[in-house]
Amino acid sequence: MNVQKQDNSDAGFTLIEMLIALAIFSLLSVGATTAMLGGLKTKEDVAIKLDHITQFEMARALMRSDLNSLVLRENRDPYGNPEQYIVSGGVETILTFTRSGRENPGGLEKRGPIERVAYVFEEDKLIRRSFANANPAPQTKLRDRILLTNLENVRVSFEDDTLSFSQLYVPGEEKVLPVNMMVLTLVYPGGIELEQKFELSP
Repeated sequence: MNVQKQDNSDAGFTLIEMLIALAIFSLLSVGATTAMLGGLKTKEDVAIKLDHITQFEMARALMRSDLNSLVLRENRDPYGNPEQYIVSGGVETILTFTRSGRENPGGLEKRGPIERVAYVFEEDKLIRRSFANANPAPQTKLRDRILLTNLENVRVSFEDDTLSFSQLYVPGEEKVLPVNMMVLTLVYPGGIELEQKFELSP
C-alpha cells in the first residue's frame, strides 16, 4: 500500500499569517498617514510664514516711501479750519502726515502731488489710510489699504539721539521734527515681535 504525501505548496495563508500581515499593514499605514499629515501641516505653516514675510516687506517699502516724502505742511480740516498738528501719532493712529510726490500718470485724475496719509491700527490690522485731497472736504472719501493682518498689537515710539517718546505732536507753526526716527513694533500671536526702524527726515 503506497501512501501519497500531500503537497501543500498551493495552500493559502493561514488565519494567523493573515492577521500578522494585516497588523503590519495597519502599522505602516498609520506611519505613512502621520508623515503625510505632518508634511502637509509643515507646508501650510511655511506658506503662512511666507505670506507674512511678503506682507511685511510690502508694508515696509510703502511706509518707507511715504516717510521719505514727508513734508511739514500746514493743513486744514474738512471745514476749512487750520489743523492743530502737521504731524501726529501714537497709539491707534500710529502716524499721520502729509507727503509729496504722489504719482498721477498722464494726469488722469484731478489731483495734485500732495497727499494726506495716516497709518492706523484697527482690530488686528495695520491700515494705510489716505485722503483724495490733502485738505479734504466733508464728503471726501477715505482710501484704506490693509497692509498687515493677524496682529495682536502695534507699538510705536519716536526717538532722537537721546530721548524716546510714545506719542508725537508737531504744531503747525513748527517746521522741524523734534525726532529723527520712528520705531514700529509689530506683535504677532504667540508673543512674536518684529521691529522696524524708519528715519524721519523731511
